[in-house]
Amino acid sequence: LRRLRKAIEAMGAADRFDVSIFPMQAFMHFKRGEEAHDRRAAYDEISRAHGTKVDDVWSQLEEVYDEEGLTLTRDGRVGNPFDAQRLLWFAEKSNKQLDVLEALLEACHAKGQPLSDLAVLNDCAFAAGLAKSARDDDMARFLVSPRGGSDVALQLSECLDRGVVASPVVVLDRRFPLEGAQPYAVVGAVLAELLATGTNFRVVEPSGMDSSKWP
Repeated sequence: LRRLRKAIEAMGAADRFDVSIFPMQAFMHFKRGEEAHDRRAAYDEISRAHGTKVDDVWSQLEEVYDEEGLTLTRDGRVGNPFDAQRLLWFAEKSNKQLDVLEALLEACHAKGQPLSDLAVLNDCAFAAGLAKSARDDDMARFLVSPRGGSDVALQLSECLDRGVVASPVVVLDRRFPLEGAQPYAVVGAVLAELLATGTNFRVVEPSGMDSSKWP
């Protein structure tokens, strides 16, 4: 996300890009409201399911975070992020989606806090300027309500149908999926090419992702 925003700002093309956030997939198999899981054990489980070595995955993540000056922890807890997706849905109405996403990523990856915890979500909403206070009654009522749930569920279904099973995935012009934490130079290059030609031949389509299903 930071690399995408940085590339857009460097090009002076903020008025030519509209960035939308779709739901993240990680840990959606955990039950909502279930007690949060140990973060290390959860990542071990995901790595086994994808046939990867967890230490290799963490090494790659740490390299990306170090380059961006961000903190990444292997400790803490994780939970089902469905309510975090509803919070992003709600934030879009106030044009605060990107700010809320930054706060959610900070809570999850730097602090090891579970995005299934409504108190954590309220803190993120406040940090992003979406909630009026650290304990905003209106925000608390939204978080315990079902609002936005059907829309988020539909978005999740659409992403799965298109082969998106991990994050991050950046879809350019709603047609060209770019998977993974790509280097800043690559992100800038594909954006520039898209503006210049209307296409993006630099993108290598990931295995299992069906670009033909992107409208």
